[in-house]
Amino acid sequence: MRPQTDRAQAAILRAVAAIAAPLGARLVIEELRARDWASLTLTGMRHELDVRLDGPGAAAALAAVGERLPHESISISGQILAEAVVEPGTADDDGVAMTICALVIND
Repeated sequence: MRPQTDRAQAAILRAVAAIAAPLGARLVIEELRARDWASLTLTGMRHELDVRLDGPGAAAALAAVGERLPHESISISGQILAEAVVEPGTADDDGVAMTICALVIND
């Protein structure tokens, strides 16, 4: 993975963990993917992060992440988080799964 990709994904994951932790949920990373993205004038990466929130506050944390992450100001050196969407996944007794889709453009 490219260093830019690592920085962007790490920053997004830190933001998710910061939202979830006070609600009693622990972030578990399952799979991280990224692919190049470009428009006529911009370049960047499209990220998909499959994660779980485990613990007693997982459901509340999922709701908070879904509400807050798209509006968070996440600092990524040389890049801008242009879009973040949280797609809820399956839930079980341990927690909930989700996919975070994010577009990060080069500054």
